[in-house]
Amino acid sequence: MNPKKTQKRHVIAKPSWTLVLPVIVFLIVLLPATDLLAQRITYEYLRARDRQPTVFFEQLVLPDTSETGMKLVTAFRLENNFLSFRRIRDEQSGEQVRRFFAEPTVQVNIRKRFSEGATDEQPPAPITRTWSETVHAETYEQTQSSTSFLQNILVTHLEPGTYHIESMARSDSRTRRALVPGFRIPDTTDTETAFFYFIDHQSTPEPPFTAPLMNMGNNVYFGRDHQLLIWFPSLHDEAAYSLEIHKVRVSRQDTTVQEQMMEHSLDPGKLLTGYVPDILISEDQPHLRLQPVENNPGDMGAYYLLSVPNSTFENAHYRVRVVKSTDGGEQKVIARRTYQSFWLDMPVSLLNLDVAINMMRHIMDEDQHRAMRRGSREQRERRFREFWAERDPTPDKEYNELMVEYFRRIDHAFDNFTTPQNPGYESDQGKIYIRHGEPDRRERTFPTNQPAREIWHYGDRRFVFEATTGFGDYRLMDRR
Repeated sequence: MNPKKTQKRHVIAKPSWTLVLPVIVFLIVLLPATDLLAQRITYEYLRARDRQPTVFFEQLVLPDTSETGMKLVTAFRLENNFLSFRRIRDEQSGEQVRRFFAEPTVQVNIRKRFSEGATDEQPPAPITRTWSETVHAETYEQTQSSTSFLQNILVTHLEPGTYHIESMARSDSRTRRALVPGFRIPDTTDTETAFFYFIDHQSTPEPPFTAPLMNMGNNVYFGRDHQLLIWFPSLHDEAAYSLEIHKVRVSRQDTTVQEQMMEHSLDPGKLLTGYVPDILISEDQPHLRLQPVENNPGDMGAYYLLSVPNSTFENAHYRVRVVKSTDGGEQKVIARRTYQSFWLDMPVSLLNLDVAINMMRHIMDEDQHRAMRRGSREQRERRFREFWAERDPTPDKEYNELMVEYFRRIDHAFDNFTTPQNPGYESDQGKIYIRHGEPDRRERTFPTNQPAREIWHYGDRRFVFEATTGFGDYRLMDRR
């Protein structure tokens, strides 16, 4: 799900910038407008309240070739840092070894609405599906990862009707629940319903195909394009169909449309018929397979596949809709879904505008940095965006990799060079790492009757650090 890019070292100079990066996105998610001094928001505060472990659930409806109803597929994804890992004990000695295991369970409870065909004496019986597995990790770092996860599916056959669906993940004392009330399963003749499947694929695959599902609940990956497959159980012969994507602002009260991002009239000539979708686990993640069906192909409805240019969308909420229009001018929304373009591994500093600006002091002189901090929040945000936009080699994309690389170095410095005396981004080693990236080579020496030394090599350049305490404090002694 997260293909790794080739790592490159970027030297971030102070104050001039002379580098070109391969990149993807430009957009920053900022906390609500607050005054930094009043709220006392610091990097350390953001780090302490960084994203809670995430569990994703998604309900997907598919035609069932062997039954009269539909298949409900509950796809789920559990991040490693949600799982309660324990050390494995050696069976002979009973001692703990450096391996870990967790035993999560997922349960889906499905109950049909009582009002549909049931009497007071005989309420519909609930349907329960359960999954469990033993998961292993080799290192403690793997057990705490938010970018490593466990994925699987649970499948239930359902007759047409309206259902309440509760999904629950548990790992020891940790529990996450998701409730979907009023989930409707149509019959195969329903022309007033369509279903979406988000496919994590950069280019449009030719059917038949097997492609990975996004499997992030109501989220898609920020900064990269994806495919959208629409299934129509039945089409109205004289109707036209269109797809709309709007950027929206989501609040407890309502959903406000802000901007139209995409409009697409479905081409009848590109509708796919004679295919049936299925969801299976491949390479430890759910995949959607669209394959030809031999028996009664007309009963499987029609499919439409199109590409969504999500790499040009901001990190925000969106609403996708399918609209049916008839010759009489009537329009009806037959499918809708609100989702978020989700930045899975956002650098910590970007959670707050003022913290992000404060961290830019490592690459700006005092006058530049003072000017960046002045003015209202709107003025500061505008200057922040302009600064990074001027250094973005791919301005047609929303993901500015230069900006992301810089703030990821802040996180790395904090994680690797923090001591009781200094946060890592204030240490000499941290500052060099922030500006120059990972060294080509490191060497450590232990001169007789002298402090330990570390030498970082960058091509023909080197930086020499000397230990000042026994707790990882190193001072820059020489640069050449």
